[in-house]
Amino acid sequence: MGAILAGSPPSTQRASGDTGSMTHLDLLTTIAHRVREDGAAAALASLRAERPQLTAPDLTVVEYHDTLAVFYVWAVDRLVDAGLDDVHVLWHPLTDPRSVLAWYDDATISSAAAAVRFVPSTRVLPGEPAPGEARELLAA
Repeated sequence: MGAILAGSPPSTQRASGDTGSMTHLDLLTTIAHRVREDGAAAALASLRAERPQLTAPDLTVVEYHDTLAVFYVWAVDRLVDAGLDDVHVLWHPLTDPRSVLAWYDDATISSAAAAVRFVPSTRVLPGEPAPGEARELLAA
């Protein structure tokens, strides 16, 4: 398991299978640890298996939403790859729940289809980075 941040609340130390009542920061910390330990594909597979509640762009807590899960793993993976530590990952604007709206229009991210299975970004321009499933999963 990855290093626990000094002064972190005990909720960041829960067992990997316990995703009940996680805050958004708990979720991001869990994703960051899984990305560092096992890679983005494993982090996403774990989220898909555990199906935790997630924070939507309107800051409400929603049942598991696959496109949001992919977005959060993609965002954390980019930040970890850039060398950010956990504190900087947690407070980076990319991991704010509202940042998903830079890549998705509200109708798409709010759709049942996006909740059930990852849908590609509706707002990305050619050549820009876009949320997507981890490279290792695409190759499998």
